[in-house]
Amino acid sequence: MSVTVLACAGHYLPGYKGGGPIKTIKNLFDQAGDKVTFKLITSDRDLGDISPYTSVTCGAWNKVGNASVFYVQPGKTGYVQITRQLRAKDYHVVYLNSFFSPRFSFFPLLIAKALRQKVVLGPRGEFSEGALSLKAAKKRAFIKAFKLLGLHRGTVFQASSDYEAEDIRWALGPNVDIHVAEDIGAQEFAEPPVLRQSGEFKAVFVSRISPKKNLLAAIEMLRMVQQPLIYDIYGPIEDQAYWQECEKVIEALPPHVQVQHKGTLNPDEVVKTLDKYDVFFFPTKGENYGHVIAEALCAGLPIVIADTTPWRNLQNLGIGWDLPLNNPDAFSALLDELATMPAVDHLRMRQNVLTWAKNKFSQRDAIEANIALFKYAYEKK
Repeated sequence: MSVTVLACAGHYLPGYKGGGPIKTIKNLFDQAGDKVTFKLITSDRDLGDISPYTSVTCGAWNKVGNASVFYVQPGKTGYVQITRQLRAKDYHVVYLNSFFSPRFSFFPLLIAKALRQKVVLGPRGEFSEGALSLKAAKKRAFIKAFKLLGLHRGTVFQASSDYEAEDIRWALGPNVDIHVAEDIGAQEFAEPPVLRQSGEFKAVFVSRISPKKNLLAAIEMLRMVQQPLIYDIYGPIEDQAYWQECEKVIEALPPHVQVQHKGTLNPDEVVKTLDKYDVFFFPTKGENYGHVIAEALCAGLPIVIADTTPWRNLQNLGIGWDLPLNNPDAFSALLDELATMPAVDHLRMRQNVLTWAKNKFSQRDAIEANIALFKYAYEKK
């Protein structure tokens, strides 16, 4: 018997500004939709937009790829729509894609518990140290209330790695029911890389511009870089005040370092765009998966990231570096080292990255783990 999953998420296609979570859900629906029936409740507009989508019917079910998607309207109407879909009980498991979202996680969780429905909750990296350090007091109070209400009991928590499983236990206690099912990565690969041209070394950042993604620290690390370097930034400006801080640091950088915001990328442009660069430089404060890291690997780019994601031991694999954020000079020194690396060695590294990525992302392990997660939740007494 096929399990039917009713998922809830803040944003989905045709939106793209929500970043990684949209890709997580799309990849899940694309790759596991032949074994699990997926329905999704989401917002009728993209992150930060004031107008709803025009290419879908809002307040109704739409066929989007492998799933049926209901786009809820804002305000009270949306809460009524969410309640109605949950009360229909034409599903086996409710799947929540956030811990802190009031509208698309906490509210549906309360309804699902009242209806005695089975629940899987994927916190999507919200319990990482970096994520919890932002608006910390508010989040601590919310976690306390969640536990006092006993909402963690009977809920199956999805961790996308053993690291995230530890974060969930640390936040909610040792006895929560955690199932590790890695997010399903990208399946699109760049063409074989070519020898890099002489001139400036080109680094790239792709993500939402917000404190969690740590762009400000990345730009500050460029102060110490000695070699000519271009750092291009792609992604929606989610936090204007934060971006203004970034701009101040950009203005004070030495003349041999050039930083530019190049706008946003549609999901199908990411791998093709990354392919044109020499390194992916992304010292994020924390990711439960980091789809853009997977996409950089699929573009054959060596990656320089913080040790705050599940992508670890990169140097041993020959595909990049994961460094501690408390040593910013190590990032600067590494960028200089890469900028002076002979072009033939750099090409060899890119070829190695692409080969590794093709092997990693063609495996079905993550797909099977996600299918097993929903079957486990459905069969759980």
